[in-house]
Formats: sequence, C-alpha cells, structure tokens
Amino acid sequence: MKTPNVGHALLFARVETKRRIRVLFRSRLQGGALAVAGVFLVVFSVAAAFGAFNVGESISGTVDAEIVRYGRLAAAALFLAAAGLTGIRIVGEQGELDHEAGMLTTIPYRDAVLGLLLAELVGVAAYAALPVVCVSVALAAGSGSPALGASVLVAATTLGVLGTAAGHALGYALRYGFTASERLSKYKTPLGVAVFVAYIYVVGVSQDASFFMPILDAVGATPLGWVGLLPFAVIDSASPTDAGVGLAVALAAIPVLLAAAIRGAGAAWYVDEAHTEARVEHGETSVSAGPLERVVGRPSAWVARTAWTRARRAPIKLVFVIYPAFVLLTPVTQAVQTGEVPATLPAIFAVYGAWAAGAGFALNPLGDEGAMLPVTLTSGVPGRSLARGLVTAAALGGALVVLPLAVAAAVLVPFDPVQVALLVASTVALLVGAGMLATGVGALFPRFEGVRISRSRRVVAPSLIAFGIYSLVLLVVAAPGLATQVPAVADAFADRLGLAASLVQALGTLLTAVLVGICGYASYRVAGAKIDDYRL
Repeated sequence: MKTPNVGHALLFARVETKRRIRVLFRSRLQGGALAVAGVFLVVFSVAAAFGAFNVGESISGTVDAEIVRYGRLAAAALFLAAAGLTGIRIVGEQGELDHEAGMLTTIPYRDAVLGLLLAELVGVAAYAALPVVCVSVALAAGSGSPALGASVLVAATTLGVLGTAAGHALGYALRYGFTASERLSKYKTPLGVAVFVAYIYVVGVSQDASFFMPILDAVGATPLGWVGLLPFAVIDSASPTDAGVGLAVALAAIPVLLAAAIRGAGAAWYVDEAHTEARVEHGETSVSAGPLERVVGRPSAWVARTAWTRARRAPIKLVFVIYPAFVLLTPVTQAVQTGEVPATLPAIFAVYGAWAAGAGFALNPLGDEGAMLPVTLTSGVPGRSLARGLVTAAALGGALVVLPLAVAAAVLVPFDPVQVALLVASTVALLVGAGMLATGVGALFPRFEGVRISRSRRVVAPSLIAFGIYSLVLLVVAAPGLATQVPAVADAFADRLGLAASLVQALGTLLTAVLVGICGYASYRVAGAKIDDYRL
C-alpha cells in the first residue's frame, strides 16, 4: 500500500481544523458554551497541577507496588478513552468528508485519512494539552526531577496518539459495516440508542469502577499498559525494560493502526450503500386510514400516520427531545443504588414523557412539512384537522412509552390503586394537552431552516422561542396534578386544608385536567386558524 503524502495531509488537516473552528463558533450560543467550558478547563488544570505538585513533593524512595499498578490502569484508561471516543466520532460524523465526491477525485483517499487523523489530534490536544502540561510541569517542580515530568508528558502523548489512531481504525471498520450491511444499517439507530443508554448507566448510575476494572486490568497487563510504568521507571519503582518495551510497542503500533484506518476508510467511502428499503410489498391500495379515522376523522388519521412514519424513517429528527432526559438521571440513579424508587419518579416520567411527545410530534406543525408545505396548504385539509392529527400522533405515540413507565414506577414506589388511577388520569390529560398546546405555540413561532446535527445531516427543529413557551406553560398546568401525586406533597396539603390525602390528589388531578383542557383547546384553535391563514 502506498504511503500518504504528508504535505497533502498537513494541508487537509489545516483546512479541516479551520472548518471545525468555524462550525463551533457559528452561533453565539455555542461560542458562549465553549467559553464556559474553557473556564472550567483552566480551573481543572490548575487544581490538577496543585495536586501533582503535592504528589511530587511527597515522593521519596521507591513507590508502593499498588500505586505502580495504578499507573498501568491509568495508561489503559487513557488509551481506551481516546480509542472509544474517537471511534464514536468517526462512526457518527467525523468519518465523513466535506464534499466527498470532489475531495476523493482531487487527492488520494489515504491523504485525506491522515489529514483527518491529524485534525482529530489537534482537537484532542485542544482539550488535553493544558491539563497534561500543567500536571507534568507541576510534578517536575514538586519532585525536583525534570525527567519525571517529561516522562509523564511522553507517556500521555504516546497513549493519546495511539488511542486516537486505534479509534480511527475501529471507527472506519464500523462505518464500513453499517454502510455495506443491510442488516447493520437497518439496526444502526437502535444500536446507537443502546450504546447511549449503556453509557448513561455506566457513567451516571453505576458510579463505580467495578464494571471497568476487568477491562483495565486486561489492557494494563499488555505492553500498552506498560507505557504507564515510564514515570515510575524514572524514580526506580518499575522496570525500565518493561517501560521501554511498552513505549516501543506503542510507537510501532501507530503506523500499523494508520494503515488499518486507511484500508477501512477506503472500504467505507467507496462501497455501495446498502438499501434497507429495497423490498416493497405491493398490496391493495386504499384511502382508508384504519380504525383511527372513526375517532378523529380521515384527514387527521392520515396526518397522524404520516407523523409516525416520518419518526420511524428518520428518528434523528427527534434527537432534540432526548437531551432533557438527563433530568431522569438522578432519580433513576437513586432507585438503582438504594433499591427504593423515589416517590417523585412517576411524576417526572409523566411530565417529561408528555413534554417529549408534544415537542417531538407537534411543536413545529408548519416547519415539519418541509418541501410538502405548499401541497399541505393547498390540499383543502382544514388547519384544525392537521392540528388534530398531530395531537393524535403525540398522544398515542407518547402513551405507548410514557404510561407503562409511569405506572411501573408508581407500582414500585409503591402507590395504592387509587393513586395509580389518578396518576394515569393526569398522564393521559398531559399527553393530550401537551400535543394541543404544542400545535398552537409551534404554529405561532414556526421554524423552517434546518439545524446542523452532524457534518452531513440537518434537521428542522422547533424554534427556541416555541420550546421555551411550550415548556413553561406545560410545567405550570402540570404542577397541580402531578405534584399532588407525590405522597409527601399530598399529605402536607391534606394537613393544611383538613382534607383526606386522596381527595387532595383527586382535586389536583381535576385542576390539571381543567388547566390542560383550557390552555390546550385555546392553543389548538390558534393552530387551526394560523395554519388556515398561513401564506407562503
């Protein structure tokens, strides 16, 4: 295999780095977030340097063997973290080329692969260079041994480059599998969701190293882990031979991994994409929308079915409703760690689920039509029918997920049967009301331009104003019914008002139903009128 042209790769890396910087600072919001992240990075680096200086001052003589073991584990963790995160980025978006067809006919693909690897290393250095350098300098100053600080810098840099190269090789291999295999391509989204859920569980729920220790021990026992012995070899606490062999193996593995990444990228970029929708079943054509049309009418039933079809074919359009799911992390973590389900969890499931259903299906009724908007507006379908269909899609689609979660959590708390019934009533009211509320807010504040979620993917998400108004109003109308479902809250109101707790819960549910009905119906009427009067 021919070697990449380093000059081409450096030029490619420079252009790619500039492009990534422009993307990051394209909006003020992202720029502000990066500024805040930069402040935290500086604070973390200073704290790490202070700790490293104290460690350096405390070093005297040989180090305990258990501490040396942690050096191997740290090396394994650094390598696996760099490889895993880079692999995910390559599978996701960084493994794609901007203007791929033109790029691959201008320079050899192997030059592009090396250029992407160099650009990725620049990105890694932007986050890791400051803390690593601070720790190395502080350790050298505290111990009085410049060689010790230099060894930490060399070991961390080697492992970072090695892990990034391994992530590229792994990422391109996975990209090829997802591109060429019809089966893998079909299940790419569920696999991604499973990986995300596993990540949330390991990082946020398990909160211990028991899951990782066997993996870290296995990798740490290889020459890759021996790289972590380099600082200990400098202070005569580990074998210099082992450290040298580990460093040599790591350096020798980098070009091998680069070659694997080049081969994998070539296969992924040039392979014909598998068509998961190639098989089409031809059956009897009917204008009937199924049993649903007897409840909401044929036009609304077809709108609901269309919304579900869009969500099934392009679930990436619903990615924005996943981010607030982190509010579930604390109560779920508490439930897993203590074995007791918090009394607030059923209400949180209900509120978040209703919010997500309304936002995902009904918060941008005009923008979600995309290129079909002119057809929709001239089809003769009344605006209320369109809004009713979106409300139906949100309510039924959300109920399939939200009701089982809320009821299961309520049973595990445990709630008594009356409390469970009231929770179900509140949740159903919220699911319907959230969809109705979303249609009006979204129709008043539509968004038509796409939002970039990856290098080659843009989705039309609801506007930030619509998000804010919808979320605020929904929380306000949901508060009475769901807050009173928490036993402690219901008991407090019962004591103050001199009523039975069950009556307080029933009144809270009724109040939420009334508020949801009033606000939702008003919003639904606004949506119908706005859609009917909309002009391109």
